[in-house]
Amino acid sequence: MATRVHATHPQVYLAGPWFTAGEPERLAALENLMNELGISYYSPRLDGIDLTPDATDADRQAVFDDNTAHLKAAKLVLAVVDDNDTGTIWETGMAYGREIPIAYYAETLKDGQTFNVMLANSAVAVLQDLAQARAYLTDPTSGDFTYHGAIR
Repeated sequence: MATRVHATHPQVYLAGPWFTAGEPERLAALENLMNELGISYYSPRLDGIDLTPDATDADRQAVFDDNTAHLKAAKLVLAVVDDNDTGTIWETGMAYGREIPIAYYAETLKDGQTFNVMLANSAVAVLQDLAQARAYLTDPTSGDFTYHGAIR
């Protein structure tokens, strides 16, 4: 495995939940992929401030400020949307409003299933597995990952 690339202004903001079974592993796979490809990224899971359910208002504000600052500086948001995490969806809405490209990662999106129209139309890419994520991150100018499947 390649060493993690650290940068003052990471290229990619990795949005996604890590609170239930399978979620941390999914993020770790994408983090490992970006390590391997030499892509600098900010992962709230790895780089962010830990927050507990009884966090103070100051702690909550610190997390919000840290995440939004890194999000604003990103060149791309890679968002894991398998579990429809509201924080992740909020981050992608902010990214879209700031004209930061968004690539959605949805392993659970299988052929014939529907994908949300708002996500599909805001995406530069919809990626369904690590092979697609590798191909897209290797060439993010590729139009091969535009979503043309069923919509809801």
